[in-house]
Amino acid sequence: MSQSGDFRSGERREGWAVPLDAVAAFTQGASVSVAPDRIEQELVSLWRRASERASAQGAGFAVTRACQWNLIVHTHGEGELLAVKQVLDVVAESVPSRIIVLHETEELGDSSIIGDDGIPLHASVEANFRESQSGRREIVAEEITIETPQLQSRRLPGLLRSLLLPDVPTAMLIPNPALDAEWLRPLCGDADRFVFDSGRLRALPDLGKVALVLDELYGSASSAVELMDLGWLRLWPWRLLLSTLYDAPESRAGLSNLQALSVGYSEGGEAAALLMAGWLLGRLRLVLTGTLADDGTAQLLPGAGSPVHHPVQLQLVKASAERSATGIVQVTLLQGGAQLSAAVSADGSGIELSSPFQPPRTQPMRCRPDAELLVAALGVGGRDPLMYEALRLGAALLMGDARFQEQKQHEVRW
Repeated sequence: MSQSGDFRSGERREGWAVPLDAVAAFTQGASVSVAPDRIEQELVSLWRRASERASAQGAGFAVTRACQWNLIVHTHGEGELLAVKQVLDVVAESVPSRIIVLHETEELGDSSIIGDDGIPLHASVEANFRESQSGRREIVAEEITIETPQLQSRRLPGLLRSLLLPDVPTAMLIPNPALDAEWLRPLCGDADRFVFDSGRLRALPDLGKVALVLDELYGSASSAVELMDLGWLRLWPWRLLLSTLYDAPESRAGLSNLQALSVGYSEGGEAAALLMAGWLLGRLRLVLTGTLADDGTAQLLPGAGSPVHHPVQLQLVKASAERSATGIVQVTLLQGGAQLSAAVSADGSGIELSSPFQPPRTQPMRCRPDAELLVAALGVGGRDPLMYEALRLGAALLMGDARFQEQKQHEVRW
């Protein structure tokens, strides 16, 4: 492969190979095996030697080391690791970070052993880069992968903390915290931002489990950790377009006669439906009278400051066996004799908006890739109070509102 080659696309696949020269491998994106207890020393050496080669005449790359975050990512299984690494390669172009991938392997494999608890660990490092305006490859950050069949290793928290760069914030990307609660406990205190993905949840109870874990990890009034949900970010076009249904004064006035809310979701979209319902409950100031029934219905009452004057029935219904990018298929509000709705178009490319007070229209819906969502989650926006509210109320639909009202009285941050 030429000096301008990119080894990342072939990594870990059968027949994949790297140059014998570790510096050449590092600067072309290939992973370089290192001893787990010498990761920092090896990175210092690789960066120094890469800088020396970049300054040589005719070098096909430049070295501009940068870091905005320590980003800790968890993966499980080879397929998930390969998919996540492709996302991280794109993210690193916009948000240079020291990325630490904690990969839970499915087999013991050939590994080094570190510490006295007998847990095998294998470590590797690689460079992340982007193309500069001059066409040269610009090496900007590093990625560390620690592979182990057992993330409960007593040595892992100490090893991980030794790899965090000082003076930059730390983010954790844990797609489903409910599955990873045991090993998360000793690590979660190091995070300034905790990113999860409710779009990875597959059953209605799962969102409640995640809410309970987040409450356990970060539910104290002193917690300054910011929570971000990639699934919530995917719902942005729905929230925006539903709001436009109420641009007309007649539709806003009709809210006083709201009778029913319906959220249709696709296969695997249960968590998205709960978040959407939580958002609607929060914005309309509707109060739960109980939990979600087996048929997906719940009774709501207008709360303080609500524009609604009567009890409302909420229904969550599985409307499609096919998966949709956001998990949502349709949202309908019935108020008096008027029905306002937003629904995925037949070809799946847009959202059809229907209201007796506005001409029907179809708005294109661009499905944001995971890399773009993660860049947004690491952006400067910070804490999103609407996401916290939607998560709390969505979980309350499953477990009852009393628990979360009690949390609010004790000034729990989310």
